[in-house]
Amino acid sequence: MPNPLQLFAFWTRRSTKPRPKPIRVPTTDQTTEVIFLFMRRMRAPFIVVIANFSICTTGLMLMPGADAQGNPYRLTPFDAFYQMTITLTTVGYSEVPHAFSYPQRMWLSMSIYLVVISWAFAIGVFLSVLNDTAFQDAIAAQRFRRQVRRMVEPFVIIAGYGQAGRAVGAELDEQGRRFVVIDKRESRIAAVVTEQLSSDVPAIEGDCAIPPLLGVAGLAHRDCEGVLALTDDDDANLAVVMAVALLRPEVPVFARCSDPTIQARIERFSPAGIINPGDRFGEYLALSILRPINHQLLRWLMDNDEDQLPPLRRGLAAGRWVVCADPEFGDELTRDLIASGVAVDLADAADGDLDIADAIGFIAGTGNDTTNIAIAEQARLANPDVYLVVRQQTDTKKALLDALQIDSVYIATELVAREVLARTLTPVFWSFVEHTFGRDEAWATEVRDHLQECCGRRTPQRGVITLSPEQTPAIADWLRRGETLTLTDLVRRPDDRDVALPLAVLVLLRDGVPTFMPAPETALTLGDQVLLVGKSDGLSQVRDICHHPTTVEYLATGRDVPLTWVWAKLTARSRRAAAARAN
Repeated sequence: MPNPLQLFAFWTRRSTKPRPKPIRVPTTDQTTEVIFLFMRRMRAPFIVVIANFSICTTGLMLMPGADAQGNPYRLTPFDAFYQMTITLTTVGYSEVPHAFSYPQRMWLSMSIYLVVISWAFAIGVFLSVLNDTAFQDAIAAQRFRRQVRRMVEPFVIIAGYGQAGRAVGAELDEQGRRFVVIDKRESRIAAVVTEQLSSDVPAIEGDCAIPPLLGVAGLAHRDCEGVLALTDDDDANLAVVMAVALLRPEVPVFARCSDPTIQARIERFSPAGIINPGDRFGEYLALSILRPINHQLLRWLMDNDEDQLPPLRRGLAAGRWVVCADPEFGDELTRDLIASGVAVDLADAADGDLDIADAIGFIAGTGNDTTNIAIAEQARLANPDVYLVVRQQTDTKKALLDALQIDSVYIATELVAREVLARTLTPVFWSFVEHTFGRDEAWATEVRDHLQECCGRRTPQRGVITLSPEQTPAIADWLRRGETLTLTDLVRRPDDRDVALPLAVLVLLRDGVPTFMPAPETALTLGDQVLLVGKSDGLSQVRDICHHPTTVEYLATGRDVPLTWVWAKLTARSRRAAAARAN
């Protein structure tokens, strides 16, 4: 598998990277389209209003009138313009500068009807423009572009807001990460607005395979930290990967793909960014069969649904497995299992008599949820002890699956979302996932028992602490002074250093080289990345420690450091005396 350590800079690059050079990414000028669309539709009403106004003003100037002494006069251009202006705008009516004669009043009466008709025509066209779908789309695109341009935080572009996209977006929002959404379906874009997200998420309807749309979505923005191609169309995902790789090669891109041919093409542009849900499920299933403790550990750390340590099922490699699935999914799954040394037989879903009496496991993997449930029930009746694995396409049949007590459910969108989040939010953790696939059960048992001792049996939370002046100023200042801080010191309680926080250090990344389950006495250095897992309150306390110099000194040395100038002066003499006695 590709080395995931190449992607560690995904979220930390914002504070350390130099400002990039301007990048020529194609965009569409949506602002100009709005202006010209409006002017093109309103051109005729404006001409009618201006022509009627000019005719009525000129005619009013030509109508004879008389002043208060009965002397004949005609309105000046300004008086005629003023009179027609207050008539056109309907703000009032007066006869200036003198009372009008009958010819002037007759002309003004006709002018009122002409102006009102032209004004009503203009208003009607204006309202129709506002209700026009093209105009509304142009306004939405302009608003979207303005929102993206004003973003000042690192963000991710999510291309495809289906089940996987929504799951990724919800988790990003929960973690305080900003993101931008592109999707073809209007209903999914509307769902972005209706969902209860903590921040205003820019979303636009369109084809993400078009490079200019990616440009409008912020691909050239200096704060764009990555692109996630999560659509159901492999060709569209390939187009997104190619656009990002060619226009912004330094930006990580992750893509979902099920077609082996397109997967090979995507890997040429982004070797470490491909996620094939069927292939990954086969690897996880093979791991659960051959090394169940490793699979239990990964399922526990990757947020399983039960929120507890998952149950362990052994002996799944002691017999044959029966796969009843569509050709594309079934062939790929069968290859993975056979490559792992598992005996596999293929079955036809149309066969009314499934030969699973002596099978250890059964996989119902057709593309229809109803069919999968039916053949899974048939398998359960034929062999009550068989290990059932069911492929689920939608959530509509979830209640039936729960009633069947399925041992394992394969949901492609959930698997994609879980892996995307692991690779983007905590790339250090993803290196641990890949490392676990290659270790034996003895190592996995040791890690599992250690984590349970430190964190309990509930699914632990995870967080990465990067030792840098921007993220951990107190620790960085302490280390720059030549002092020592170990991993054990980092996970001490800030109010009692003799008690450890409910946390465990899973990975220490130094100079791009990860150390898994590092020794507690390991001294930290600037630039280290520490992956902590455990309870959420413990993680929040560690993040607070990183900003308090006195707490860092207390955890490292055990000295109670004065918090105020007065207390420091009062205790300085006693500390000097204690140091003298020690010498």
